[in-house]
Amino acid sequence: MAETRSFKYRQLLSCKCFKMRKASRVVTQFYDKKLKPCGIRITQFTILSLIATNEDRTMISLSEDLLMDRTTLTRGLNLLLKEDLIEQVKSKDSRKKIMKLTKKGHEVLDKAIPLWHEAEHQILDESKKFGFSIF
Repeated sequence: MAETRSFKYRQLLSCKCFKMRKASRVVTQFYDKKLKPCGIRITQFTILSLIATNEDRTMISLSEDLLMDRTTLTRGLNLLLKEDLIEQVKSKDSRKKIMKLTKKGHEVLDKAIPLWHEAEHQILDESKKFGFSIF
């Protein structure tokens, strides 16, 4: 009985979702380490990048593009607001919250881009160390 149970549970370790989440954590940690000199994490870099690509980014559009619920996004945006990397500007429609990069936000993003490029070039080799390939 114990052998049967052992196999039953061991097979769960081959779960595709488990492996993808593990890979995601490894990748996130790698990018976070690269971006550390800028004082931001990859999640913040992603939000800043999306805001930088379109000056009329609303919380709704960010949430949709990131496939992130608004509560989680709000926590991330609040950190960026607190660090003065973004600002919320008024919209013609008072229900919409428009986010823009501040001068400091542009400076941090500009400093982070070369580090992000390094990570982009190194991540494939890094992922092989952990026994998986991203692409």
